[in-house]
Amino acid sequence: MAKQNRFSFDLLGQVTVVIRSAGERTLQTCKRLIIEQGLKPDSVFIVNERPFSEALKKSFQIGYKQGRPWTFCVDADVLLRPKSIITMVEYAETLPENTCEVQGFVLDKFFGGPRQAGNHLYRTALLPIASDFIQKENHNIRPEYSTLKKMRDAGYPYHIADYVLGTHDDEQYYEDIYRKCFTHGIKHIKHADLLGAIWKANADIDQDFNVALCGLADGFVTKE
Repeated sequence: MAKQNRFSFDLLGQVTVVIRSAGERTLQTCKRLIIEQGLKPDSVFIVNERPFSEALKKSFQIGYKQGRPWTFCVDADVLLRPKSIITMVEYAETLPENTCEVQGFVLDKFFGGPRQAGNHLYRTALLPIASDFIQKENHNIRPEYSTLKKMRDAGYPYHIADYVLGTHDDEQYYEDIYRKCFTHGIKHIKHADLLGAIWKANADIDQDFNVALCGLADGFVTKE
């Protein structure tokens, strides 16, 4: 057991964590849960740049400058399970060296189950290449996903791990819920009917879902 603990701490020492924040209510909880996993505080960074493409670029810059083999980017609205970081790194270590990124699943409050969101374990050595592929929001509403697709096309695939590493969008400010669900009304329009039905069913017991419905509806109108 002691040998495994030493190995785990050695591997955690190879990770820089960058928390991307837009003022989320859960920022400090997100950071605390990361440090409780064994990360040293000086290996955990917070970026607040806007728009998101600038936060992405800054995250890559920090990861590359720190020089650790892995850069784990996590959104401040993701609350990680214990040992989730070491689990992801151990898995990533088994993948081919041209794999640029690994991401797991989160239990999403508003999608009603697991989905890919808010967590990206990057191979630090490939971050300069990825940085060149970042597009601004006026060119692409999903700059990180677009960057990963371009990396894949360039011969650096990303990988989806069949692992739930935490929760997403719990305990958020109403303003942030509205903003995100407004975006869902644009990005995930094909799921609008299903999302709307789930949220209506929960609206009487959780005010968050009433806010979500308003955001979704306004995003849908904007898309039209």
